[in-house]
Amino acid sequence: MEDRLQVNKEDIALVERALGEDYSAQREIVKRYQGPIFAYVYRWMRNRADAEDLTQDVFIKMFRALGTYSRKSSFRAWLYRIARNRIIDFLRRKKPYAVDIDNVVLEDENPTPIEVHAKTSEREMLDKVIESLPPLYREVLLLRHRDELTYEEIVESTGIALGTIKARLHRARAMLKKQLTEAQLL
Repeated sequence: MEDRLQVNKEDIALVERALGEDYSAQREIVKRYQGPIFAYVYRWMRNRADAEDLTQDVFIKMFRALGTYSRKSSFRAWLYRIARNRIIDFLRRKKPYAVDIDNVVLEDENPTPIEVHAKTSEREMLDKVIESLPPLYREVLLLRHRDELTYEEIVESTGIALGTIKARLHRARAMLKKQLTEAQLL
């Protein structure tokens, strides 16, 4: 929690500098959040070109709205909210949609081919199970565990009540556990 508070203080300082047209602060904001926002958008788009375009749109929208950011809330949650809204707008115009899960990076730098195959197969199965979850559950599960947002940040970024988020997350975990047990991955 201490780290998140420190990061948010640093974010607020960057925002203040960026509002003063400090281009190095603007670049630092993009550098800090471009990867996580792209990953979040890509999971929804399943298309690299769309995800890149939307990520760029998110940062354009963010810089245009930077003056409206309330320093009382998490900058990261505010930015994820912008990304979520851009995704929703895009998907409303372009249906149907599906979710993709980012590729996992293997921790072992020199895995054997058998280890690579086993990890890839397990990851593919996990990705399929997560993708099969209803979007309402999948979204909170990914925000909490893949993007590592706090409950408060999820509330801020989605506009969904805390109790609803906790209930959806509980249900998503139960569904995930059931499906993984049935697939004999647990």
